[in-house]
Amino acid sequence: MVVSGISGAAEMCLAAANGNVGTEGAAVALEPCAAAVAAGDGRELWRHLPNGQIASAIGDKCIGTVSDAVVLAACDGASAWEAQGNGQLRSGKNCLSQDGAAAGAEDAAAHGAISASSSADGAAHGASMAVDGSSSTFWASALNPSGPVTITADLGGEKRLSEVSVDWEFPAKAFTVSVSTDGVQWSEVYATDSNILSSSSIALGAVPAAKVRVAMREAAGAFQGHAVYGIRTLAVRAPRLRSIVEDCALAAKSADARDKYFETYVGGAAPGASKALRSELPSLEAARASVATVVSELGRVLPQISSCRGAASLIRAAGSSSLLGQAAAGSVHAASVGNSASQVATDVDRQNGIDTEGVGALVKEARRVIIAARSALN
Repeated sequence: MVVSGISGAAEMCLAAANGNVGTEGAAVALEPCAAAVAAGDGRELWRHLPNGQIASAIGDKCIGTVSDAVVLAACDGASAWEAQGNGQLRSGKNCLSQDGAAAGAEDAAAHGAISASSSADGAAHGASMAVDGSSSTFWASALNPSGPVTITADLGGEKRLSEVSVDWEFPAKAFTVSVSTDGVQWSEVYATDSNILSSSSIALGAVPAAKVRVAMREAAGAFQGHAVYGIRTLAVRAPRLRSIVEDCALAAKSADARDKYFETYVGGAAPGASKALRSELPSLEAARASVATVVSELGRVLPQISSCRGAASLIRAAGSSSLLGQAAAGSVHAASVGNSASQVATDVDRQNGIDTEGVGALVKEARRVIIAARSALN
């Protein structure tokens, strides 16, 4: 492992971004060492070749450069690296360093421009209210929009996105998330037609993008009988740093030792367990989508059940099920607190795109709706 000397909340290691150990042009980035290990795909493991190149221990690519960027490249003709006595890694006249303010991640949407295809009120609920950092404001669309509504964040330049999260004021049942590097060609990275939660978290790995667009196609509920969409907070997470090469003397002037790198020996790695975990993720997602669809449909007909026999029972159940739901939430929360004691478990979930909190919230809502419906029908 190649450990950086940079100051930060966690020890940082060089890794192939998003585990793309065999992809030419993939970024070589700094990641928290523990998180990189938890990914289980060998992204943080390197080996020396006889001619001075540094190659991925898992893939068939070497650390190279394109302009000033540090990326994975074909080993034939890739840069040779020499460890210096002062901790620098030198390639030719330049040394490995980092471009950016500090280690860690940032909310890239908070520093860019944002626009929406529909807004209820430009002053009170305009698009900027979704990225103003306040929990007391929100963007809202016009009532009863005639078609899809989009909200687009311009990040002010290309970033490598790790996550998009949405805290809904008025949730969309059906929505997509797309990214673009130029604002012309868009790639869809997430889609659902069965959202029933007030918070959505979409793991992206290391997707390059300069713009992010959320397109809402069906509202999950109504406001005073009207369909409407609303977002309290739209956050786009991206690493602050980018691996670069620069003049060694200039790099040495850094105040946080971002130009210093130290090797740590690793005796072996077994990616099999991690591959087995990732092979189960499609089944988890299919189960999550199935439960969300059923709960969404059941929730839609709950108001109609109140006109059937057992209406009084439904009213009582609504109150008691809330308490039961809170109890269930407490159990989920207690479990998550217990899990958080193991940072490895938390990192494994995050690195493999497992939204533990989202699954817990879905189970809580499913429990609430099912208990209410059963009580009404008894």
